[in-house]
Amino acid sequence: MATCIVIWLSPLVLGHGDANEEDALSLLFKTNNIELEDVPLKFEKELPKWLKGSLIRNGVGKFDQGKREMLHLFDGFAKLTSWKFNGQDNATFSTKFVKSKFYKESIASNDIAPFMNFMGVKPPYGFLDKMKLLINGGDNMDVNVYPYRKVEGSTDTNQMGYYALTDFWKMYEFNATNLETIELISPKIPGGGFEFASMMSTAHPLPEPGKPSTLLHLAQSKVFPWQDNKITLVRIHATDKREIVASIPVDQIPYMHSFSVTENYAIFFCNPVFMDFTKILKTFEALSSIVWDGSQPTMVKVVNLKTGEVTHLETETNLVLHHANAYEKDNRTIVVDLVPYANTDIVTAMTLENFRDPKKRNKLNIEAKLRRYYIDLKEKHIKPASFDYKSGIPEQFEFPRINDAYRGRPYCFLYGVAGKADNRTIAATAIVKKDVCNKSGDLAYINMDHYVNEAVFVPRPNSEAEDDGILLLPLLDGKDRKSYLYILDAKTMNVTNRAELPTIVPFTFHGSFFPDVY
Repeated sequence: MATCIVIWLSPLVLGHGDANEEDALSLLFKTNNIELEDVPLKFEKELPKWLKGSLIRNGVGKFDQGKREMLHLFDGFAKLTSWKFNGQDNATFSTKFVKSKFYKESIASNDIAPFMNFMGVKPPYGFLDKMKLLINGGDNMDVNVYPYRKVEGSTDTNQMGYYALTDFWKMYEFNATNLETIELISPKIPGGGFEFASMMSTAHPLPEPGKPSTLLHLAQSKVFPWQDNKITLVRIHATDKREIVASIPVDQIPYMHSFSVTENYAIFFCNPVFMDFTKILKTFEALSSIVWDGSQPTMVKVVNLKTGEVTHLETETNLVLHHANAYEKDNRTIVVDLVPYANTDIVTAMTLENFRDPKKRNKLNIEAKLRRYYIDLKEKHIKPASFDYKSGIPEQFEFPRINDAYRGRPYCFLYGVAGKADNRTIAATAIVKKDVCNKSGDLAYINMDHYVNEAVFVPRPNSEAEDDGILLLPLLDGKDRKSYLYILDAKTMNVTNRAELPTIVPFTFHGSFFPDVY
């Protein structure tokens, strides 16, 4: 087994790798057309008998078709990947593309079909294809996966649907057992409205604490001058049953990738990053609609889940992509942990040209650090705070994950990816265990020239300690240019097992472990 190191990270320990080693990172951003189903995996040690279920991740697997190629990481054709564990020391691997209309038309025409992408394609579309692009809209669900009940109140696992998501209202259902695409789902707009004006949502729905329902938000642009732009908080009881919790008028539509929930509240950080859809009519790409206004504060909306009442606040200017967790400290204070950026570079700079070139990607200033916000509902005041770290632990932090049993509750442990962990090269990645209760509990895992993805926590059955479980960690070994699944002890951050995968897994954004799928 490759060496596992639990360390205080430093430039000396990390090293920087030679050019060939660093170039291996670009394999995460190159096309892999291979599709596989239930290929047996050979782990180096016996698997825990209690590990039963599937880790399913969503990401990008293809960046070209025929004469055209994509320009931005976000635009790669969606590809699902799963690791299935049956609790009997057996595991299998599967990976398949989401067979969206966008994908199928592209394969059939041997070209990248004209659908709305984030940044466009090379060579660019002609006039007629640009018109088709506006009509077709977006159709590439490449960011996350989430389960919804198909029948309200049902506890039958056969009545669960599994869906590929991005920051759109619609989604694609897939078979969680074999990753085959089933169909496009376009739920009705709660309260009515035009679909073309109500397409932006979130790839991070959240379970409502203590209830079988799920919460998400929907951005709705005004169509007529007498209407309001609004953010609508939606409660989902089943795939086809949704209700409005609150509608919040806004002057402009903010881009929000995620949000937080507690037992009684939903919390939105409305970034001063606005969606100006009129610009798409000129450029025919979504990137152009993103407008950053660094002169404005971040508006914070706190929604009472019982009454729909909204408390309006504001805080420091930033761009938040990922919320970590939130909880109610007392009857007046909410604690929110999230990952802010100082500008929109994390979105605009994630071009394939940048990420395939070591020199260009290392010049990118896209590091983020975990922040805590104390929201005083009575005084309508927000106090931001930074975290202290154990000496040597990198403060860069993204893709935050927790033990989901602590969602909306007081907690201590966060697991996240540190890019540029040596403050020099994006290829120096680490998994950081951040103890938000006591920095003495901070740990980090690094394996030289191994490039990690988001780690997913799986609790040990009947565990009492918050960090009693394992982390499932997909990574690319830059030395032998192969993908692996590592299993880490979440308490110690030591590697306990690993399996080589039968093909390279390109970059994945998010995923979850589903204990009922095996």
